[in-house]
Amino acid sequence: MATDELSERMDVLQQAGFVDEAGRRDLEAIADILTTECGVSRDNEILGTLVTHVAAALKRARDGEDINPLDPAIVDDVRSSAVYDEARRIQQEIFAAMRSELSEPEQEFVLVHVGGLLMSQVDE
Repeated sequence: MATDELSERMDVLQQAGFVDEAGRRDLEAIADILTTECGVSRDNEILGTLVTHVAAALKRARDGEDINPLDPAIVDDVRSSAVYDEARRIQQEIFAAMRSELSEPEQEFVLVHVGGLLMSQVDE
Protein backbone atom coordinates (compact mmCIF):
# COMPACT_ATOMS: atom_id res chain seq x y z
CA MET A 1 0.00 0.00 0.00
CA ALA A 2 1.31 3.43 -0.87
CA THR A 3 2.21 5.58 2.08
CA ASP A 4 -0.03 8.59 2.55
CA GLU A 5 -0.57 11.08 5.37
CA LEU A 6 -3.13 8.86 7.07
CA SER A 7 -0.79 5.85 6.98
CA GLU A 8 1.99 8.03 8.37
CA ARG A 9 -0.36 9.22 11.13
CA MET A 10 -1.17 5.61 12.00
CA ASP A 11 2.56 4.77 12.01
CA VAL A 12 3.22 7.57 14.49
CA LEU A 13 0.28 6.49 16.69
CA GLN A 14 1.57 2.93 16.71
CA GLN A 15 5.18 3.97 17.38
CA ALA A 16 3.97 6.20 20.23
CA GLY A 17 2.22 3.22 21.82
CA PHE A 18 -1.36 4.36 21.28
CA VAL A 19 -2.15 1.18 19.31
CA ASP A 20 -0.63 -2.24 18.89
CA GLU A 21 -0.89 -4.40 15.75
CA ALA A 22 -4.55 -5.24 16.46
CA GLY A 23 -5.36 -1.58 17.06
CA ARG A 24 -3.59 -0.64 13.85
CA ARG A 25 -5.76 -3.14 11.96
CA ASP A 26 -8.81 -1.53 13.57
CA LEU A 27 -7.68 1.91 12.40
CA GLU A 28 -7.11 0.62 8.86
CA ALA A 29 -10.57 -0.99 8.88
CA ILE A 30 -12.13 2.30 9.97
CA ALA A 31 -10.32 4.19 7.22
CA ASP A 32 -11.39 1.62 4.61
CA ILE A 33 -15.03 1.73 5.69
CA LEU A 34 -15.20 5.51 5.78
CA THR A 35 -13.47 6.05 2.45
CA THR A 36 -15.86 3.56 0.87
CA GLU A 37 -19.09 4.46 2.69
CA CYS A 38 -18.64 8.23 2.96
CA GLY A 39 -16.70 8.77 -0.25
CA VAL A 40 -13.95 10.72 1.50
CA SER A 41 -10.30 10.55 0.60
CA ARG A 42 -7.68 9.30 3.01
CA ASP A 43 -6.40 12.86 3.39
CA ASN A 44 -9.75 14.12 4.73
CA GLU A 45 -9.15 16.09 7.93
CA ILE A 46 -12.22 14.71 9.74
CA LEU A 47 -11.13 11.14 8.90
CA GLY A 48 -7.67 11.88 10.31
CA THR A 49 -9.20 13.31 13.46
CA LEU A 50 -11.44 10.26 13.88
CA VAL A 51 -8.51 7.86 13.44
CA THR A 52 -6.52 9.80 16.03
CA HIS A 53 -9.48 9.85 18.43
CA VAL A 54 -10.03 6.09 18.09
CA ALA A 55 -6.31 5.43 18.66
CA ALA A 56 -6.46 7.52 21.84
CA ALA A 57 -9.68 5.73 22.84
CA LEU A 58 -7.99 2.35 22.44
CA LYS A 59 -5.12 3.53 24.63
CA ARG A 60 -7.56 4.88 27.23
CA ALA A 61 -9.42 1.55 27.25
CA ARG A 62 -6.15 -0.35 27.69
CA ASP A 63 -5.10 2.01 30.51
CA GLY A 64 -8.52 1.85 32.22
CA GLU A 65 -9.13 5.57 31.65
CA ASP A 66 -12.59 7.05 31.23
CA ILE A 67 -13.57 10.12 29.26
CA ASN A 68 -16.27 12.64 29.90
CA PRO A 69 -19.32 12.05 27.73
CA LEU A 70 -20.07 14.50 24.95
CA ASP A 71 -22.48 17.31 25.62
CA PRO A 72 -25.88 15.73 24.92
CA ALA A 73 -26.73 18.66 22.62
CA ILE A 74 -23.88 17.67 20.28
CA VAL A 75 -25.11 14.08 20.04
CA ASP A 76 -28.69 15.32 19.61
CA ASP A 77 -27.56 17.50 16.68
CA VAL A 78 -26.37 14.37 14.88
CA ARG A 79 -29.44 12.35 15.91
CA SER A 80 -31.76 15.03 14.55
CA SER A 81 -29.81 15.51 11.32
CA ALA A 82 -30.70 14.17 7.89
CA VAL A 83 -27.56 11.97 7.97
CA TYR A 84 -28.31 10.23 11.28
CA ASP A 85 -29.60 6.92 9.89
CA GLU A 86 -26.62 6.63 7.56
CA ALA A 87 -24.19 7.71 10.30
CA ARG A 88 -25.61 5.11 12.67
CA ARG A 89 -25.38 2.37 10.01
CA ILE A 90 -21.75 3.24 9.29
CA GLN A 91 -20.97 3.47 13.01
CA GLN A 92 -22.30 -0.07 13.46
CA GLU A 93 -20.30 -1.27 10.46
CA ILE A 94 -17.16 0.22 12.03
CA PHE A 95 -17.77 -1.54 15.35
CA ALA A 96 -18.48 -4.83 13.57
CA ALA A 97 -15.13 -4.54 11.75
CA MET A 98 -13.13 -3.67 14.87
CA ARG A 99 -11.61 -6.34 17.07
CA SER A 100 -11.42 -3.91 19.97
CA GLU A 101 -14.41 -2.55 21.85
CA LEU A 102 -15.06 1.05 22.79
CA SER A 103 -17.03 2.41 25.73
CA GLU A 104 -20.42 4.05 25.18
CA PRO A 105 -19.00 7.61 25.41
CA GLU A 106 -16.30 6.69 22.87
CA GLN A 107 -18.96 5.19 20.60
CA GLU A 108 -20.85 8.49 20.71
CA PHE A 109 -17.68 10.34 19.66
CA VAL A 110 -17.40 7.98 16.67
CA LEU A 111 -21.03 8.66 15.77
CA VAL A 112 -20.46 12.42 15.89
CA HIS A 113 -17.32 12.13 13.73
CA VAL A 114 -19.11 9.94 11.17
CA GLY A 115 -22.04 12.36 11.15
CA GLY A 116 -19.59 15.21 10.60
CA LEU A 117 -18.01 13.37 7.69
CA LEU A 118 -21.39 12.77 6.09
CA MET A 119 -22.51 16.36 6.66
CA SER A 120 -19.27 17.65 5.14
CA GLN A 121 -20.02 15.63 2.00
CA VAL A 122 -23.49 17.16 1.76
CA ASP A 123 -22.01 20.65 2.10
CA GLU A 124 -19.59 20.11 -0.80
